[in-house]
Amino acid sequence: SNLTAIAVEGLSPPDQLSASAATVDIADITLYYGYPPIFECASSTSIVQFKYSVADENTDFRASHAKQTITKFARTYREYKDKYGPKAVRDKLGFELITNRLIYKPLLEAIEALAMGLPRTGEVERQSLQFKMASGLDGEALTAFAAKCNLVGLSGSLPATKHGLVGLIVDWSATSDSLATARLGQLRQMVRDKAGHAGTDQNLIMRTDILAALD
Repeated sequence: SNLTAIAVEGLSPPDQLSASAATVDIADITLYYGYPPIFECASSTSIVQFKYSVADENTDFRASHAKQTITKFARTYREYKDKYGPKAVRDKLGFELITNRLIYKPLLEAIEALAMGLPRTGEVERQSLQFKMASGLDGEALTAFAAKCNLVGLSGSLPATKHGLVGLIVDWSATSDSLATARLGQLRQMVRDKAGHAGTDQNLIMRTDILAALD
């Protein structure tokens, strides 16, 4: 993979210097592909927001649930177009919303239809109208923005995900479960530390940070 850096709670320090507060706020993490991890230099970037809910984990995730995120993503989309130009945004910028809930199928179909200019009816049309209203975009800008939005629904519980991660680290480390659990704790703490330092030039996770956390 050419993933080179993960910015935690915002953008990379150089990008964050000139970004609006709204853009920094919407980025739970930012994935940078290519080096250095700066939008103008990277081959691509993805701004990611997480939506985790225990109370609603069995309820489909619809456009109404994504409204605030879509609004902020669209604001960032316009900001980047103004700052870097339409071509750089078209080639290098993406958005992801990741949730532990199942994504409502008509919402996924609505985003695809908007991105491809396909006809829409019924519930797909209702979801697409809500997406459009939340974005504040129309015409070609709406089509281009929809093509950049990726919604990912996760299945399974958080404990199961953590257990799977422990197993992965065991595979990486060729070590015992107890040592892998300790290394997972170190990895978690490293991420917390990076999040705590957001805005102070210390929020980037690089490959060397992962290796150090895993000893």
